[in-house]
Amino acid sequence: MKTKIFSIKAIVALGLTCLLLPLSSCEDQLEVTPYSYFTSANFFSNVDEANMATLGVYEIMSSLETYGWYVPQVFDLDTDIGQVSGLSNDDWRTIPHYLALSQTPFFYTLWSKYYAGIDRANVVIEKIPQMDLYTNGTQTEKDQLKAYLGEAKFLRGFYASELVRLWGDVPFKTKSSQAGDNLRGGLVNRQEIYSQIVKDMKEASELLPATLSLNERVNKWTAKSMLARIALFAGGYSLQPNKQMERPSNYKDYYILAQQQINDVMAANVYKLNNNYAQVFKNQCKHILEPTENIFEVAFFNPSGFRENGSWVGHWNAPTTANGVYASTGTRYLTVRPFYESFQNNDQRKDFAVARYTINAAGARVYGYVTSVRQDEQWAVGKWSREYQTGKTEERQYTHINYVVMRYSDLLLLRAEVENELNGGPNAIALEAINQVRRRAYGLDNTGSGIALTITNAGTGYTTNPTLTITGGGGDYANAVITARNTDNSLKTIVINNVGQGYTSVPTVSITGGGGANAVITASLIPKPATSQIYVPTGLSQNAFLDLIIDERAKELCFEGMRRSDLIRWNKLGTKIAETSTKVLAIRSNYFYPSATNFIPNQHELYPFPQNETDVNKNITRQNPGY
Repeated sequence: MKTKIFSIKAIVALGLTCLLLPLSSCEDQLEVTPYSYFTSANFFSNVDEANMATLGVYEIMSSLETYGWYVPQVFDLDTDIGQVSGLSNDDWRTIPHYLALSQTPFFYTLWSKYYAGIDRANVVIEKIPQMDLYTNGTQTEKDQLKAYLGEAKFLRGFYASELVRLWGDVPFKTKSSQAGDNLRGGLVNRQEIYSQIVKDMKEASELLPATLSLNERVNKWTAKSMLARIALFAGGYSLQPNKQMERPSNYKDYYILAQQQINDVMAANVYKLNNNYAQVFKNQCKHILEPTENIFEVAFFNPSGFRENGSWVGHWNAPTTANGVYASTGTRYLTVRPFYESFQNNDQRKDFAVARYTINAAGARVYGYVTSVRQDEQWAVGKWSREYQTGKTEERQYTHINYVVMRYSDLLLLRAEVENELNGGPNAIALEAINQVRRRAYGLDNTGSGIALTITNAGTGYTTNPTLTITGGGGDYANAVITARNTDNSLKTIVINNVGQGYTSVPTVSITGGGGANAVITASLIPKPATSQIYVPTGLSQNAFLDLIIDERAKELCFEGMRRSDLIRWNKLGTKIAETSTKVLAIRSNYFYPSATNFIPNQHELYPFPQNETDVNKNITRQNPGY
């Protein structure tokens, strides 16, 4: 049985500190202990207590206010691949639509969570080396304590990197908060913070175990992989106090650092791609861990089905679903039609990642865009559909689907990007890395395929469009409709809504209704493309290859929480929003895409410092540009 690491929050007498209750899916529980107690002389006396304190550092991530909702969903919109639905004054709409202010509560909530996490990490980093067992315990005890110390250093570096990613220069300290401390620090230059992050991540990689974890705890290769990604942010573009998008003059040093970390991970040969792209997310929905595919993920679980330690992965970012066979969804995360149309037809990610359908109470997919002119503005995220989830009662409102921070395909694409930058164009390593990702995307190493349909006999006497049903063949989700008839009432046009997944033999197409007879529609398996059709060719320029990376990261990692930040570090966010605006206006003049007018370059690449913070912390002497 899969084991998760969790913490359920409870309010103690002071109303400020959390109670840690690590849980597992086997329903094991540890004693509830207030986190403030961890800093006392009574704590850190044994390995179990050090473990509890370390789990408290992880706990910051396991809430809607961090990685269950805010960070990967609300704070990753709006972009060239997705946007939030509708218009209102809700934080979860004003932030994506580039209308939020420093007073917007979500900012302070997330800001505070990160600083709480850093402070918890500081406690663990200070206390564990002071333990007698750290130097005089058994080898097993010393190894465990070293791993916990490594986890705390990693998480401190990670939380700090997230603050910088979202806000730029921020207050930062590496000492735990004590009574009487001045907690109102001034802004620290982001490059100085990155230096400490690099130090933390490197030290973490030396302390953490090299074996793959069987739960969501990080290991040596997690630290190295995440350091590679963070290095590209440190060496990328960011909005500076002078209101300009700039990258550091020594940015290539960060690419070299990333290259070193990636090479170490690749040499260890611990990760590999699941041959089936769709199965990665179906496993995620079923809580099946994939330690060789998912490098870093955040645990979610609450046996009572309440908000605490619950996730909205598969609820807020899922196809619109009516309550019935499946639980309903609160779908707000939508894609944009030009992104769907950017996929090639035989890319197996296309109809899996983008849901051009809703799900009715009977559990059936409904492709309303065929008859509704503007339904293409409601296409949603398909990766975490209710169809793939456990269906458990406790996951109806808040799911237990982990948020995956980094997958192996992300690291492969980072490798391609790094090699391209350092070599002035793509070398063999870069091509191999991106082609691994594309090879899976087009299903070259799995047995399943989508299907194509052909009207081989148009039939006669059809006064209305008949219904098509596709069965057999070993696959799922293929869907097609007849949209037009000839003047003699024979069938004329068939539209394939979804080519389906996993068909290993030709399915049967049944035709019912419509008043006619004798029509025959024949299915065939979509043939696997040749490598020459999908592999990136040699001879591309550095800029041309970077454009391919930008495109491939969109398709491979869509809706997984990094698109907006990726575009910022490439200094492409405003450009991509403008390009998307042009494309949607070509579809129709009233296509809903408010970011085209709301986004302001050299302002919206960073968020404002929360007013709750600046009101009391007068050492923050400026606001981010434009706010």
